Amino acid sequence: MDTEIVLNLRMEALDEGGFLATSPDLPGLVVQGRTRGETLELAQANARILMEVYLAEKLPLPPLLRRALRRKSRAFTLAMPVSLPMPA
Repeated sequence: MDTEIVLNLRMEALDEGGFLATSPDLPGLVVQGRTRGETLELAQANARILMEVYLAEKLPLPPLLRRALRRKSRAFTLAMPVSLPMPA
């Protein structure tokens, strides 16, 4: 069974268009997409790859990953983004 974790993700609009996402919880996570949704999808895929690299290469784990791997509970919290229409 996979371990699920919740990463803090910082997403910002770029002046030239599109969005940039980084995570203070996972060093190396930096992705750019055309839309918020695309950027989120890229961030999720990139995060999984980075975590696999940390584990495969036996690199020192960021604190969030260390805690997640020690956790035994099957319960988890999921942060789900929801788009809201902007008022006119």
